[in-house]
Amino acid sequence: MSPRPGVGLPGTVTMREAERLAAEAENAGASSVWIADVRREPFLTSAAALRATTRVTVGTDVAVAFSRSPAATAQAAWDLAGYGNGRFVLGLGSQVGPTLLSRFGVEADRPAARLRDYVLAVRACWDAYRKGRGRYEGEFYAIRQPVFSPGADDPWPTIPLYLAGVNPVMTAVAGEVADGFAAHTFCTPTYLDRILRRALARGAARANRSAPPVLMPLVVGRDRASLALQMTTYTVPAYRRVLDESGLRDEADGILAAIADRRRNEAARIIEERCLDQLGVAVLDDLPERVRLWSAHADVIGLTVPWYGLDGAAQIALFRDVLRALERM
Repeated sequence: MSPRPGVGLPGTVTMREAERLAAEAENAGASSVWIADVRREPFLTSAAALRATTRVTVGTDVAVAFSRSPAATAQAAWDLAGYGNGRFVLGLGSQVGPTLLSRFGVEADRPAARLRDYVLAVRACWDAYRKGRGRYEGEFYAIRQPVFSPGADDPWPTIPLYLAGVNPVMTAVAGEVADGFAAHTFCTPTYLDRILRRALARGAARANRSAPPVLMPLVVGRDRASLALQMTTYTVPAYRRVLDESGLRDEADGILAAIADRRRNEAARIIEERCLDQLGVAVLDDLPERVRLWSAHADVIGLTVPWYGLDGAAQIALFRDVLRALERM
């Protein structure tokens, strides 16, 4: 049986808002609080959530890896784990190349191989912090002095590391080197079971280990139209395989053509009428049913709210309604 769902904070929340909402989530019985990297600094927001709670797991779902050096990420996660007495989970993702460049002004070639090396570099830094010495030499990253100020941190909490992915190549990396896999909300049960689970198993086999658990986020909205509009933001060529592998190839053609012509409402109509029921979404009134459906395919469920088309106040109001629904489940 899957554990009780966790919740993802609205992406626009300030640190003070994160404190309040994380405490409310813990009181509502959420198992975890997840922080997105869409507007605020996710590690600072995680610190705020940890400060306001005592029981829930707090993690990034997910922090953009390539906008930060692996040493900087390792430092932030290490300190958050210590601050939260072992309740912090580091979730990392590569982000789509054009978005990475437009948001952060950086580029990253060979993202799957690079993210694998990034994770190994982060773990090497953690090992160095614990021992007081160490270094890392990898294919993409070389960190020769991770312990700049002498001293060993031992004992220190172990940090679970999750990796996000949409395509099978990146997912296999998660199977090989991560403690958990953070699925994307733009996913279907068919794609998760037939493509992603198999990719996780292939990666795990390379490392002679078991496949990691799957965290599946569900975007919860008040109506189907708002959820469909949110899903248009993820219907990009790099993600179309999700629809193709789920028997929705013609729909993908129509949606992408409409978006290219700036007919976003038409794209949302196609998604609402022909794709929405398969994607990682839930109308608020149908939340228990959707959680049961997805719990048959994922190990942990996270509940979040749309960020597209809703201002910050509307996101927070909806988030609190999601908490009330969670309390009743």
